Amino acid sequence: MTQCTFFSDEHWKQLYPFSFPHQIGKMRWGAFTLEQLWIAYVGNAQLSLKHLSLSDVQQRLSLGAINDRWIPDADALLALSKLEPGQSLNCGKTVLFQSNKTAGQPTAQDFPEASLICHPTDFFLQCGRAIESQTALLQTRWDAQTWDPAVHGAHTVVIGDSNLVFMAPGARAMASTLNTENGPIFIGPNAEIQEGSHIRGPFILDEGSIVKMGSRVYGPTAIGPQCRIGGEVSNSVFLGYSNKGHDGFVGNSVIGQWCNLGADTNTSNLKNNYSSVRLWDAASSSIQTTDLQFCGLIMGDHSKCAINTMFNTGTIIGAGSVLVGSSFIPKHVPPFSWGGDGHWTEHRFDRFVETETRVMERRQRQWENGEEDRWKREFEVTSGLRSSQS
Repeated sequence: MTQCTFFSDEHWKQLYPFSFPHQIGKMRWGAFTLEQLWIAYVGNAQLSLKHLSLSDVQQRLSLGAINDRWIPDADALLALSKLEPGQSLNCGKTVLFQSNKTAGQPTAQDFPEASLICHPTDFFLQCGRAIESQTALLQTRWDAQTWDPAVHGAHTVVIGDSNLVFMAPGARAMASTLNTENGPIFIGPNAEIQEGSHIRGPFILDEGSIVKMGSRVYGPTAIGPQCRIGGEVSNSVFLGYSNKGHDGFVGNSVIGQWCNLGADTNTSNLKNNYSSVRLWDAASSSIQTTDLQFCGLIMGDHSKCAINTMFNTGTIIGAGSVLVGSSFIPKHVPPFSWGGDGHWTEHRFDRFVETETRVMERRQRQWENGEEDRWKREFEVTSGLRSSQS
């Protein structure tokens, strides 16, 4: 059985507000975590590497650990396969594969073409590429079948190539339009697109998720497992177990796990003067200009916002926050904050745990072993960010 060991480097600071829950291979990229992707690629190594067997690749991986921001592909496996015992693999100053050799000075090979997750905006910027690259894997993993109106929905209209609509067992799409002119559409196991919805690919709706009646979703968009999506969504990623169940617009955004957006929540994704978006930079603890023209909301895990919440262009919300009020939310809200309209307090940790326990129970989930303690450490580590909040 293929096993992969992962390590996290210092660059995770640049992936704020996504922290420890997504490290060590747990970050979702498209429809899979990076751990799942690596195992799948290694399992198919004999198909992509002519001169190597599966056992050869597994043996090389057993000699070290993989950077948990590195997205696997056939070229990555080929580069790993060429390493000698004790050698590491680098991409510039970033270590991709770290040898577990302890004696002597390990040597390193260079691999300049590595695909790395470097910023939270990468999730929506590269969403289409991620979906396209996972087409064959999704078909196999989900046992997905191409669109058959007699089986999947006689009242749904497919615009474009119907062979690019893939339906997993239990998937439904009722009285809607599915447009594949720009990319494939994947509806996962027991996922549902309700009546009157309009979907444009590339698009993934993961297991058990629902697109509610009358929704409009523009690709590239990836909806993780057990989400509830309504209103209008464009080029966004929901990492899983999160709700945007009502009207309102979310565009060029990344929504973490276990989040809830109140009814008529809206995100701005384009500045009025069409200039570059400015984003909170964790390394410098300041707002910095980017080269992006479109960027909406980046929301950390377990955060919530009230009805009619307004998010300005390029807003970053720390994990565990609760947002209320009638004015625009600040461009950066530290983790475990509670408030709005200029009035902020700390989201007490006991209240956070109590609420999130209820939230997870609604999806038949509970805290994993040691998870509550890890969140407690995150609460303590981020106290300095809250202390400077006005």
